[in-house]
Formats: sequence, structure tokens, C-alpha cells
Amino acid sequence: MGAHDNIPRVYKPTWVANNFLMRGSETGQRIDPLKIQKLVYCFHGWHLAITGSPAVGERFEAWPHGPVLSSLYHTFKHYKFTAITQLASDVDPRTGKTVASYVSDPHSQFDDIFSLVWERYGGLSGTQLSAMTHADGTPWSKARSTGLQYIPDRDIREHFVQLARQVQA
Repeated sequence: MGAHDNIPRVYKPTWVANNFLMRGSETGQRIDPLKIQKLVYCFHGWHLAITGSPAVGERFEAWPHGPVLSSLYHTFKHYKFTAITQLASDVDPRTGKTVASYVSDPHSQFDDIFSLVWERYGGLSGTQLSAMTHADGTPWSKARSTGLQYIPDRDIREHFVQLARQVQA
């Protein structure tokens, strides 16, 4: 084991989004900006529940239409309600070049959690996923009702831990 093996990995939201976009392309699933927000939110929630650490290095905001990462919103907003047809590009910090990065990390739990989220939510529309995140008692609804701008990760984690308990029951 290397010195960095126990350090939690935190991913750029666009990298996680690109993984979902690639999987959607492979399976013929249409992914619009609403759906990508909700998929990345679900991935983050399950990652928190399973590993205890966040998946993405940004905090979800409690926007009127659900949990949102503003960086993803600005990256994909020009698609409006249509399918996203290109991967997000970022500057690679190692090379300085603009590339479409994604997560490829065989030493992490990323693939297991990603597969769980895709199997559970990949076939749902953005509207269906939005209805789930807007339900009473969700972290988003709690944040909105108390006037919080950001949804606390501890609330997201607890919500997904409860979902995991329901699945096991």
C-alpha cells in the first residue's frame, strides 16, 4: 500500500458527469442538464453513505428546482431541456491542456458506487429524479425550508444511509 491509499478521493463534478454521459451514450440513455445534476447528486449521496466522505469537491446548493452544483449548471445550461451531446472539458492540471476528463480509478470504490447509482437511477428521467430529490424530508427540502443556501453533506449522507437501510430491509 502506498502513502496515499487511505486518502479519500474527491472528484471534479465534470469528471463524474462525464462518466454518466459516457455510460448514457453506451446504453442509449438520454441525459439532459436536469438529469445530470440529479445523477451526480445521487452519486455524491451514495458515496457519502458508503465511504463517509464526499465524492465531489463542491457543495450542492438548494436551488428552487432541486440540488444543484453551480459549476455543472454553467457547463451544461446551453443544452436547456435537450440531451447533452458533448462531454464537459476542463484544463488538465498536469498538462495545462483542455480535455474531456473522466474518472478512471481502479483503486477506488468509484466504479462500484457508480454502477449502483447507474443501475438504480440511470433509466429514470430528470423529471422523475427531480421528484425524488424534492420529496418532503429530503436534504433539499430541509435546506429550502430553513433558508440554507447549501445542503449539508451530513444531511445528504444520512438520507442515503436511510435509503440503504430501506433497500436492505
